[in-house]
Amino acid sequence: MKDADLEKLEHELREYNEDDWVMVANVMREAGALGYPATEDTAIDCIVGLHEQGKVRVGTYINGAPGGFVPWDEPILDLRERLRAALVPTDPADPLGLVMNTMIDFIDRR
Repeated sequence: MKDADLEKLEHELREYNEDDWVMVANVMREAGALGYPATEDTAIDCIVGLHEQGKVRVGTYINGAPGGFVPWDEPILDLRERLRAALVPTDPADPLGLVMNTMIDFIDRR
């Protein structure tokens, strides 16, 4: 994704982040609105880019966990591969669960 488009995407994602964490599904939707493929691969590229800039932390929503959002331990040595692994469907009854439960949070929001 071009730098200017990543900035536009960041702006849109920050609007989601005002009320809640940002799901991978949101990243996919907003990347699609910018004319990029609305795929997990596109979302991963965007998340990795924002993480490398030090803007986001990545984690998982776990129902019942204190606060709900559980950030992954830093440093994340291979974020791209970790995201790919986190998004592999494990429950055929809930194929979208992983793009809904894997999330980012803008660090400066807190």
